[in-house]
Amino acid sequence: MKKPTRVMMVEDHPEFREIIEFAIGEEADIELAGLYGNAEQALRELQEKQSVDIVLLDLNLPVMSGLEAIPWITKYSPDTKVIILSQSNMESDVLQAIQLGASGYLLKSSTMDEIIYGIRTVRDGGAIMDKGLARFIIHSLQKIPFLVSFLFVFISKLLLLIGG
Repeated sequence: MKKPTRVMMVEDHPEFREIIEFAIGEEADIELAGLYGNAEQALRELQEKQSVDIVLLDLNLPVMSGLEAIPWITKYSPDTKVIILSQSNMESDVLQAIQLGASGYLLKSSTMDEIIYGIRTVRDGGAIMDKGLARFIIHSLQKIPFLVSFLFVFISKLLLLIGG
């Protein structure tokens, strides 16, 4: 039998931690390796001894944010994957989390089945993103060529006006 996927959760809301703990407890192939209310505790565990496959990480945490924690997680445990599990659907949060190395971004409004699917997808080498966020990011990225063209024309005309 294959080893269960070890998941650590960093979440400051006890009620939400309990829901995730229950959902993961129902899965034979996933094991909850730790629940932490802040990033500092989780990082201490990762640095000292804890070996986990995936960290479910909230963004809005006391003292150190989830975004600040991502580089430390990858430093202390390079093979550990990070899935952001947050209420924030801000494009800047999503893009920054991905740029920092997150393998997934799910909203807390996701169903437990979607979260479990996300864990398995990332475990198997894939990436996961909330469908609504993915659509939003795609639309934003599709606008970039237009914006670049527009800015080029605008700057060219501006240079002509100022005699450049």
